[in-house]
Order: sequence, then structure tokens, then C-alpha cells
Amino acid sequence: MEQGFYKHMVTPSLAVLEEQAAENTRLLEEMNRKWDEEREAERKEKLSTHIPAPLKASGQELGDVMKHLEELIVYENYNEEEEDKTKFIKARLRHLDENAQVAAVAHSLAAYVSMLEPTHLKTFTDKIIEDTTLWVSSLFRFKDASAYFHTEEREGFVRVLRLAIHEKYPRFSSDGYEALYSRPPVIYISAAAKPGLGQYLCGQLGLPLSCINTVPCLTASRYQHRIDVAALEKLISDDIASAKTPVLVLAYAGTPALGQVDNIQKMREICKKHSIWLHVEGNHLACLTLFSVPTNVSPAKTGNSMTLNLAGWLGLPAVPYVTLYKSSDHNLVQLSGLASHNVEYKLICLPLWVCLQNMGHQGVVDRVKACVDMAKLAYEKMKPYSTLKMVLIFEIVSPSVVFRYTGEREEDKEKAPYAVKGEETRDVAPYANTSKKLNGEEELESEEVPVSSEIITQAYCDALNLWLAETLKREVPKVELETTDVINEGTCIRFAPLETAHVYETTTEDIEKLGKSLRKQLSILDATVRHKEIFHDVVEAQDNFRLVDVPNWAGLGAVQYIPDMWLDKLHDLPPEGKAQINHLNVEILRQLKSSDTAFSLGRTDQDVYIRFGLITEDTDMEELIGLVYTVAMEVEESSKYVEEMAEVVRKGIEKANEDLKKENDEKLMQEGVLRQVPGFSFLANWWSPPAKEPGIKGRTFNLSSGKIASTEETYKYHMQIQENNPEQRQSTARKGPLKANLKPPKRRSSETLQDHVSGHESKASTASTASVESSKAGGDQKATDVNSEATEVN
Repeated sequence: MEQGFYKHMVTPSLAVLEEQAAENTRLLEEMNRKWDEEREAERKEKLSTHIPAPLKASGQELGDVMKHLEELIVYENYNEEEEDKTKFIKARLRHLDENAQVAAVAHSLAAYVSMLEPTHLKTFTDKIIEDTTLWVSSLFRFKDASAYFHTEEREGFVRVLRLAIHEKYPRFSSDGYEALYSRPPVIYISAAAKPGLGQYLCGQLGLPLSCINTVPCLTASRYQHRIDVAALEKLISDDIASAKTPVLVLAYAGTPALGQVDNIQKMREICKKHSIWLHVEGNHLACLTLFSVPTNVSPAKTGNSMTLNLAGWLGLPAVPYVTLYKSSDHNLVQLSGLASHNVEYKLICLPLWVCLQNMGHQGVVDRVKACVDMAKLAYEKMKPYSTLKMVLIFEIVSPSVVFRYTGEREEDKEKAPYAVKGEETRDVAPYANTSKKLNGEEELESEEVPVSSEIITQAYCDALNLWLAETLKREVPKVELETTDVINEGTCIRFAPLETAHVYETTTEDIEKLGKSLRKQLSILDATVRHKEIFHDVVEAQDNFRLVDVPNWAGLGAVQYIPDMWLDKLHDLPPEGKAQINHLNVEILRQLKSSDTAFSLGRTDQDVYIRFGLITEDTDMEELIGLVYTVAMEVEESSKYVEEMAEVVRKGIEKANEDLKKENDEKLMQEGVLRQVPGFSFLANWWSPPAKEPGIKGRTFNLSSGKIASTEETYKYHMQIQENNPEQRQSTARKGPLKANLKPPKRRSSETLQDHVSGHESKASTASTASVESSKAGGDQKATDVNSEATEVN
């Protein structure tokens, strides 16, 4: 029985206890493990505080990383902390053609190939370098040359300069800069080179700035930015006589700003005579691949080295620059860093190796020729306009176009070919008159007004060119135009399809659109320039207008309205006067912009003024200025009226209080004292009831007439009673032509000015000036004010 007890009672209980103990032990171990993990995590967190958040722990999911990368590519201003994606600006992504896709794939292959066995990798890279060097040197007619591939544009130039120094100073590798002390080296760079090039070269080679000799350019207008060969030869002779060693001359086959081609043939002869290294750069080198090479570029193949921008010329993404050079001393090449032993670095030319085979010679020629043809077409579209100055003359095939708007017209042309009457132009003000007759007679054509050089300054023309470039880029976004400052010219507009056509996918159709847009914008600019002198005359004739000189404003000009009370105190204007004038001009502009966006606000440290935008051909200048003058008078008059009414209201309130006090006294006299005593008032009112109508009436104040009246009739008829003939405040300023409010301008000696002003009576129609911000705002009129951010040059 005892055994049965243990078997049926004790043993099962012990088993249950054992299971519970095991479970408790497991739970304790699990808790200890979690505590240990938490303590370890806290320890790692403290030790990894210097690690950026995206790299902490085991990293992020690949899908999240790629999503983040995609958003960085798609949006220009992507911020991961911003949740509202509507605030992001979508980037303009380039469409990859077949060759661009091949280049992208080749970059991935280069990364994979870098993991090959060292011997296999060396054999592979040697083959790639050998083939690419042969093909590039053959395409650009630079035979028996070696190639150096680099990702930084000026790196190749630095390396060949170091090679030229080693050739001139054999002991430079052993003695270092002591070998240069007795006869210091001289490097000749054109004045048209990119700013900072000389400092960069000296910084990379450890040379003093005295080693850089800047060669002046020709001063003739059509040859500016082209190096002066005679000056170069004289500088070389002077340096040799001064115990200096000429080392290298930089020649341009297309200068950075204008695209001028130096006289490479004569420069080569000078360099050969004095044993100087000749290095050639420029976009025109791409023409060496054409079947018919321009005569001014062909001598470039006789130089010692050249740097090629194949990525830009052929539209291949991330393809390296190539510097071709000729040298027979392999040891000096290695000392100069032109021969790299890093096999992985040599793989940067693999995409170029693949793309050149895919394109072939014909593909390279087609791409270069397409850019040259687009530049030629653009030049032909611009050449007929006499107000455009072609800074770069298209004598021979050129892949660049540089022009500048000057406002000057040929004397034998009475009217520009694009000034077509009735042609639709943008940004026309709502008060434009389309009538064809005036007083029963046909409207006269406006005559040409001579442009004064005192008014049309270089700074003003610079602002017009900035406006023109921004407007053309906005209307034809696939044609990339850039502004550049040219010595003796000013701000010019440059179109270089070799640099931008492949990136922006520019075609000949886009050039045709550019020509149409240029025709439209030039008509606006020409009208503005011709009317600017008239604008000055009319404004100066008005007593209340002060002409504000804003040379960097691309528009008619700027004025400030001066109230009558401050006209005699302008030379000693108190602060409250300035504040009142500024407030008045702000209010004038507010009313003007409610109906026309051609006006904008200008500010200086102390003054506020109104800026007039660009106009169209048929603008009546006096009517336009009359509009501003009329609005200004109305604003000034209304401000005076408010001040007068404030005084009238104050006096009216005082008079109403006096009347009410008087009526209250009369009431006391009529009703007696007993009616005012509590308790007796009830008995007095019962014995002698008062009149139904109250004894004291309220007062009303009529703002139109300034009169105070009793409210008796208002309470009697339960409505407000208006006077039969109230005095109405009417302004007759806008009755009839607005120009009638102006004083006639003082006529200049030129009769054409008077003829132009009185020649037609059509109402003004303005075209607003351009800004990037206004163009985004848009609208039916698409107003584009030329504000300080867009066209004012500091």
C-alpha cells in the first residue's frame, strides 16, 4: 500500500515540482540573458556615439538605402526630415542614349574587373590603355603620342608642365629646386585664360608666381582674346636675355570665354625656334575629328601636347579627360607622373574604350558636326539683327557663338526687320490701344530717336543682356546660354553646344525656337532703348517726379514721386519727410500693380522708388508716365483728404458733445427739478405726463458733407435719411487722356524727339522686365520684373 501511495501520489507531485522548477530556471536564465543583452547594447551605444546614425548597428535594409538614393536623385532639395514632398523641386534628369548607357554599364564592369587576379588584371589594363591611346590619338590626328587619363580638368596640364621642366632641367630630379635657381623657368599663359590658372600651376609645382608670364591679347574687336604673337615673341626674347628659361607656352584652340583660336601656326614656329613646349587646349580641338579640319585648328596637331574633353564633346557620362603628349624619354615620363603603376586607376578609361568602339569614327564625327551645325544655325539667326554685336566672328567653322545686345542700329535701316506692327508680344499692359486711326488720319510710324551715350551706358547694356539671357533660357530651356564678362565689351551671352548640347538634348528645332524667341525679345529691348531718352525728358519736366539713377536696372528707368509740401525741402529733408515720401511711393506702386505688373519697387538705404519695366514698340510714353503721375496725384490727394477728415471728425465730435450738453440743460429747465428727484418723479409724471418723444436726440456725422445732424428723423422713420444733394468728392484726374496731366518736356535739339512723342496717340502697352521669381509666379500676362536678384549687378 505504501508503494502504491508513492507511485500514485508522491511521484507525480515530485514530477510536477520538477517541471515547475525547470520552467522557473528557464525563465530566470531568459531574464538574465535579456538583461545581459540590454547591458551589452547600452555599452555598445555608449562606445559608438561617434558613429553616424545610418551606420550604427548592422546598417539599414538595402531597399531603404536605394529608396533614399532615388529621392536624392529625383529631387534637387530633398530633405529626409521634411514629410511634405510637394515642397521638393524635381530635378531635370537626362535621358541616356545608347552610348551613355554603355558608359554607365562600363563603369560597373570596371569595378568588377578590379577584382581579377593581379597578373590577369595587369594584362587586361595594359591592353585597354594601349588600344584607347591608339584610337584617341588617331581620331585627333596626333600620331605617335602617349595618353594620360585623368578626372580633374587641369591635372594633365600640370603633369606635362612638370615633364617640360624635367626636359629643360635634367638635374631637377636630383637637385630639386636648386636646379632652377640660376635660370628660373617661365610659363607663358594667355590673358584670356581662366582666372586663377597661373596660381593653380604654381601651387601644384611649388613655383613662385614670378614664373608665370601673362601674354596680352590683340586689341582689335574681331580678334580680342586671341594671343598677341608679336608680344609673345618679345617676352620670350626678353626673358632669355634676363637669364630665364622659357619652358612652356599655352595656346588655345577656342578660348574659355569667347572661343577664339590663337595663331597656333606662328606660336609653334616660335616654340620650335626656342625649344619651348607647346600645349594646346580648347573646344575647337574637337574639330580635328572632322573629315574637313578648319585651317585655324589644324596646326594644333603639331604641338607637344593637348588636353581633350571627350565627356562634354561626345556626351559620355563620367568619361575621363585625355591629355595626349609626345615624349621619347620614358624615365622623365614616370618622374612627371604621366605613367601610373596603379592598375586599378588605369581602369578609368574602360568606359571610353567601350564607347569608342560602339560609336566608331562616323559616330564621333556626327556628334561633333551636329554641335558645329547648331552653332552655325544660331549664328545665322542672330546675324541679321543690327542691335546684336557678334563678339565672335564666324569666319571659319566654330562650335561657339558669343553675342551682345548693344542697342545700336545701322543708320540706313529705318526699322528693324522684326519690328512688325501688330505682332503679338508677351507681357502687354491692359491699357494698350489697338486703334489704327487718330482724329480721322492714319497713324504715323514712329521715327528713330538717336540714342544718347549718357543714358545708354555699359552698365545698362549689361543689365539688358542679363535679362535677355534669362528670358531666352526660360522660353527655350533646351538651349543653354551663359553670360560671361568680356574685357572692352561687358556682359556677353555665350552658346557653346559642344559643352551643353548633349546634356540638355539640344536639337536644330530648339535653335529655330531660339530664333523666334530672340526676334520677339529684341523688339521689346529696341523699343525700350529708343524710348529711354524720351522717358528721361518727360520725367525731368514734371515738378513732382525725381529721376532716380539705377544703372543696373533693365527697364526704362526709375522715378520717385515727391509731394508738393516737400518740393522746396529736398536738399534738407527731415526724417519724417523721407518716411512720408517712401510711404507714399509704396502706396502708389500698390495701386499700379493692381492693374499692371510692369512696375516694381526699388529700394536704397534711405529711398523707395518706382521702377518702369520694358515696353513694346507702340507705347505712348507720355500716356504711360501720365498713368503713374495721375495715380500719384490721386494717392496724395486721398492722403490729404484723410488728414482733413480726421480734423473734421474731431471738431464734429466736440460740437456734438456741446449740443448734447446744451439739450440736457434745456431738458432740466423744461421738466423741472421735481422730475429728477427719486420718488417724486413718479408722482410728477402721473400728474403731468411727459411728451412721448425724448427731449434729447442723438447726433449723426455725414462723412461726405462733413455735417452733423440730429437723429430725430432716424428714430421717427426707423431709417437713415440721405440729403437730396450731398457734396460728392469727385476726381477729374482720369477724365480724358492721362498725358494731359503732365507738363510738356523740354525739347532737345533733335526734331525727331518731338516727332516721336507727337507722332501717334495710341495708348501705352508695356512689357514687364524679367526675373526668375516672377516667371515662376506666372499668370495670364506672365509678368517678369527685372529685380535686383536677376539683373542688378553689384
